[in-house]
Amino acid sequence: MPSARTLVHKFNDLKTLPHVAIRVTQLVNSESANMKDFEEIIKLDPILVVRLLKLVNSPYFGLVNKVESISKAVVYVGMKNLRNLVAIEAIRNLFQERDDYGFSRRQLWLHSATVAILSRMIAERIFGLAGEDEFLAGIIHDIGLIIEDQLVGQEVREVARLYGKGDKPITHYEDEVIETNHCKVGGMLVFDWNMPEAVVLAIKKHHDYDKAYPLPSITSILHIAEYIASRLNYGAIAGRHEPLPAYLTSHMKSRMADYKVLIKEFPAEMERAEELYRDKE
Repeated sequence: MPSARTLVHKFNDLKTLPHVAIRVTQLVNSESANMKDFEEIIKLDPILVVRLLKLVNSPYFGLVNKVESISKAVVYVGMKNLRNLVAIEAIRNLFQERDDYGFSRRQLWLHSATVAILSRMIAERIFGLAGEDEFLAGIIHDIGLIIEDQLVGQEVREVARLYGKGDKPITHYEDEVIETNHCKVGGMLVFDWNMPEAVVLAIKKHHDYDKAYPLPSITSILHIAEYIASRLNYGAIAGRHEPLPAYLTSHMKSRMADYKVLIKEFPAEMERAEELYRDKE
């Protein structure tokens, strides 16, 4: 079977990340970048311009006057939110359903969106963080499954079958059948995309439940978000629930009242996100 690196190389040959997405990610990571740099890149993609203006003029930002210029939109949205919007646009089509698949890509997209929103809510409401990097990690954390399905689809179907009736993490069955797993594959891909180091680590380790990761690291927040998402029946594969890693038990118990409020308010956040990011104009 091909290695994780071989799968990533093959995938990059088939599905290159759009130039705009690459440049925006580079600019976010650059200390010398300014808003004018972002404007020059964004205006090269008309669809992205439309979505950016739609986002900044949505009730989410609550602006009195309509924003019609790219430069003002970039200022209001912020660099990391812009990067996340670009990331969503870049990967959205990868989640389109196929006639033959080992799992539902629509279900996987819904799962990814749920984990992204929960990760941001946890970062903001539980830990007082901005939440942009946590959202990004959530939206792309299972990108490795898409790569595997694209390139070794028959094996992925076998993984899905074993996982559906088994009691071990999906990575166990991937390692058994494919001889690698989506955490390794996805981690390598987003490293190649120059994503933040903490985001890369979270994607590599989002099924590593045996090690304790510091709170509030992106990895630990992603673990909590995955657990809650599966309990809300938004798992990557229907019918399976992700465990809560033991190292997070005391934290969850100590903040249970806050998490109950967060879960209660999640549907409204999900609805708002669907309005902002849905694939319609």
